[in-house]
Amino acid sequence: MSKQKVFLVHGWSVRTTQTYQALHLKLSEQGFDLKDIYLGRYVSIENEIEISDISKALHNALEKELDGDWSQEFHLITHSTGGLVVKYWMLNLYEGKFSRNKALKSIVHLASPHFGSRLAHYGRSMLGQVMELGESGKNILAALELGSEFSWETNEMLFDNKNWKDKGVRIFNLIGDRVKRDLFKSKIFPAAFEEGSDMVVRVAAGNSNFKRFLLDGRNGEFSMVGELTQIPFGALWQNTHSNTDYGILNNIKKNSSINSSLNLKLIVDCLKVNNEASYNAIVEQLNLATKETRTKRQGFAQLDFRFRDEDGRPVDDYRFTLGAIVKGRRRPSKTVAHTHKNTVTPNHFTVFINLKELEPDLTYFIDINSDSGSELFSYSPDPLVVTAGPNDITKIINEDQTTQIDVILSRKPSDKLFVFYSGDDRDLHVKWNREGDVTEKKRPIK
Repeated sequence: MSKQKVFLVHGWSVRTTQTYQALHLKLSEQGFDLKDIYLGRYVSIENEIEISDISKALHNALEKELDGDWSQEFHLITHSTGGLVVKYWMLNLYEGKFSRNKALKSIVHLASPHFGSRLAHYGRSMLGQVMELGESGKNILAALELGSEFSWETNEMLFDNKNWKDKGVRIFNLIGDRVKRDLFKSKIFPAAFEEGSDMVVRVAAGNSNFKRFLLDGRNGEFSMVGELTQIPFGALWQNTHSNTDYGILNNIKKNSSINSSLNLKLIVDCLKVNNEASYNAIVEQLNLATKETRTKRQGFAQLDFRFRDEDGRPVDDYRFTLGAIVKGRRRPSKTVAHTHKNTVTPNHFTVFINLKELEPDLTYFIDINSDSGSELFSYSPDPLVVTAGPNDITKIINEDQTTQIDVILSRKPSDKLFVFYSGDDRDLHVKWNREGDVTEKKRPIK
């Protein structure tokens, strides 16, 4: 039996360890000792709780089960929101004396919403509160919403290898790409039946690999800030998010086997990586699984925008258009499958891209019109226009991935905001209103 420990971390609103089904039993059949497999539980629906609170509690629980010995090798398997809990912990708490021995070997993310979930803001709504009898974990769901500040901050930390790779951590991402058809329910609640998702998390949002660009309106420059390409990723056409028949975690039953259950086999193989050859083998498996999925499901991508002024203040009032130039005419693009303005940080805006409708030979454009709400200053440039020539769009948008674009606008004062008058001006004395308009002129006093 393996001496390595395995810790399982569930998702939002779960209140039973049955969510893990028989995964622990299956791992015991693959060489892990049952007494070294731990089924986690935590509280996620109290409104005041933050992801960081749960991550600190996770750290304390690991300290207890490891008996303070952080040289013991262990793995973490996460599902859904549990992935954000573990990611925050790895980036912010697994450091110093805790990571010195590189005891954490693998993190296997199952359907983790690294770049949010379209369903999160529904959970924060009145409907979500009614379903959860009063509280729905608003702070956690705010971190889960598409384009959240949490996703911008935590994913940026992955650009620096010292936050994970230098600690010896291997990260794997697996997510289903299956929607269980239900014509009636899909009309009532289309967000839960969205193509390109596992019915909760978009495939593109479940992939840690991403790009970030800076669009600087002050000089019109569009430049790459960073790119993450090192994390193995697999999209599985057989699996949904949590259905007991197809769920990527909870369809693993007592009678499942690694020969009949691809998700179980991939989880086990991720945990068993112990050298470069076995690592390369699981990377190839995940690539092949994704390739097979793309023969059955069309691909999507996601764009996350953040609008700010040159001093970092949010720009909340804007109009966004993604279009293409067709036969010399500018038209809105059919590639836009869905847009979402973040309800907590409205300067964050997410666009879901249907790659089936993308025509790489066209020239695409983004128009951003912004409104300051004041006559005394405006945002510049307005509109901010960016174009991507033929085939350039595919350098920005990647299948099954999210691209973040940080947009910087300037605050341009109007001519009425500050005015000097010459001392010999015949109309030296003037009165003006709060908008800066002159309402009365008077001759100088003799």
